[in-house]
Amino acid sequence: MKRWLGFPLVQIVLCLLAYALLAYQFGKFLALWTSPLLGAAIARPLMALASSIRYKLRERVWLPVHGQHYVFRDITIHVIEDDDHCRWVSLGDVRKVVGVTAGERALAAVYPGRLKTMGAPAQAHLRDDALIAHLGKENQPTALRFRIWLERNVALPGQKVRRNLGIVVDAVGSDDLP
Repeated sequence: MKRWLGFPLVQIVLCLLAYALLAYQFGKFLALWTSPLLGAAIARPLMALASSIRYKLRERVWLPVHGQHYVFRDITIHVIEDDDHCRWVSLGDVRKVVGVTAGERALAAVYPGRLKTMGAPAQAHLRDDALIAHLGKENQPTALRFRIWLERNVALPGQKVRRNLGIVVDAVGSDDLP
């Protein structure tokens, strides 16, 4: 029973029932004069109800894209994490930030095994370490800022997860192993 009393909606209903019983028992005059007490009694549960509705809405919107949605300078960067907890960054989103860089064939030749086509709409994705190495060769200020942001927000958390789980990923990529 105590657990049910913790829900804001139950608290509001109980306050309204008690107020309605009081108004029925003692008349409209007393109900009019005690209405500020009703407002004070249900104010906190109403705020808690509004807060929980907001929390549930945010959960419903952001939980499906948890770990895949990053934003750099108001540009959405889609990141996909594979079974080895390697993070793959969409090249289309990188091109929106940095501009035109090397083509997909050149990146596949320079970084073998670290360029894949994946996602619901099939897009080219480059593994985070290869993208950081590639952006290190660029000399545009935006590319260098994006590289630092990518290291801090995408690559380092992925490395921590792999280190905690004991997963070793080689620099060449898992596709080139015999």
